[in-house]
Amino acid sequence: MFARPKQSKNRVSDRFSTWSTPSPTSKINTASTRSPRITTHVTSTANKIKKTPHPSSPQTTNLSNSPDDRANNRQELFESLLNHTHYTEREMYETLKQLKSLILSDGIPDCPRSSNSQTLRCRIWKILLGVYQSSATEYISYIEKGRSHFYDKIRNDTFRTLATDKRFLTDVGENKLIRVLNAFVWKHEKKENPSAYNWQFTYVQGMNVLAAPFLYALPEVDAFHTFDTFLQYSCPLYVQPALQGVHCGLKLLDMCLKILDLKLYTYLREKNLSAEIYAFPSVLTFCVCTPPLNEAIRLWDFLLSFGIHLNILCIVAQLQFIREEILVSSSPMKLLRTLPDLNARAIITATTRLARQLPQDVYRLLSRHTYDPLVIDEIIAQKRDTLPFTQYDQFEAAPRMCTL
Repeated sequence: MFARPKQSKNRVSDRFSTWSTPSPTSKINTASTRSPRITTHVTSTANKIKKTPHPSSPQTTNLSNSPDDRANNRQELFESLLNHTHYTEREMYETLKQLKSLILSDGIPDCPRSSNSQTLRCRIWKILLGVYQSSATEYISYIEKGRSHFYDKIRNDTFRTLATDKRFLTDVGENKLIRVLNAFVWKHEKKENPSAYNWQFTYVQGMNVLAAPFLYALPEVDAFHTFDTFLQYSCPLYVQPALQGVHCGLKLLDMCLKILDLKLYTYLREKNLSAEIYAFPSVLTFCVCTPPLNEAIRLWDFLLSFGIHLNILCIVAQLQFIREEILVSSSPMKLLRTLPDLNARAIITATTRLARQLPQDVYRLLSRHTYDPLVIDEIIAQKRDTLPFTQYDQFEAAPRMCTL
């Protein structure tokens, strides 16, 4: 029903154009959250299916005041969008636009979950990431290969993955996590990557935490294929052996905080605190390291819809929530070591506000940093233009972890 969307040539034009926010001047990227693929796919069987009317816009639907009725109506709106048949690419994009708008305004309703059922969130995540086939046969073939050469490293990480989240430990457990990560290693072992950047995909630090939301929200086979697609096309630089995208994201976090809250940025720098020191886990895991997991899942609904790069601004929002405590603290690292529990709705609201305040050139860097290795060179160029000579020399001499 959904064909794979083509990548937009301008990933940062009109940041908020698909959002149901009142500001006429708001901006956000409506493109897919993935880095550009080699090919695109458009359905060729639409003319064989009986046409159905396009679902009504979410904003025009009357919702009951009862919480249960509102939840049911929201689910019906999502179902009507997901079940709509498309005959043109334009129809597909219109439905995708409405789907994202509904996610932003109301969020994806939580549905009863069983290990073998596709929940509403499962179907939506697969659509947002362009996963339309999940082969159990392929997944089983990787499982049957047994232990990969990264098995011991995987086992060393999986036992402590979200160890304080009892529901995750009950519903998912360590064995599923090991199988998915081990299968990912087998899939990409000695596999030639078609990317011009010659990316390498294998098990790296943090991948165990990134797999957790997929196994929590999706059945195991769907989780494997969606996780694999997410790493390859949404954030390939975050899972390279040197974690280039993560380090680049940390530099962008410093840059964004300086623009959006100079006083807070200056105070942290006076305490010798950069994002590399206090925000590494949050950048590496796209905030999954901060509990509770169900709020992280809701935050991911937003990130998968509008761009995983927005996680950097989500972290800025979390810093601003405890801004006053940080500014009066003599040791702010004690506060930053453990951020307050996630509140997805508050973070999303703050992130949309912050994104509008970023200059266009900085937002372009932000939107590309998860997949474009050239971003770090542009950051260095900006530093050269803005820093005094001696400071630039120091910046240039530092280890360049973000380059390939």
